[in-house]
Amino acid sequence: MLNRAVYQKDPSTRKLVNEGVASVNDDSSEHALAVLRYELETFVCDGQYAKGLEHILHTYLGNLAAAQQPAVWVSGFFGSGQGNRV
Repeated sequence: MLNRAVYQKDPSTRKLVNEGVASVNDDSSEHALAVLRYELETFVCDGQYAKGLEHILHTYLGNLAAAQQPAVWVSGFFGSGQGNRV
């Protein structure tokens, strides 16, 4: 069995629309919306990543009324997804 056989969508038939780099901006062009749609459709959030994201969002929402917000530091090896910041 090939690795790609276990995926819901065969990665060998898909092109990385964002070239593997997420960008945060206010561009609302057709291309930018297509990239955003792709990122949302292919984003995987489970395991420890999901737990960490849940903790960050819970802490943020729990401190909305506070004068100061706790800081978040995200680190990891190049390409490990730390660029996907909240």
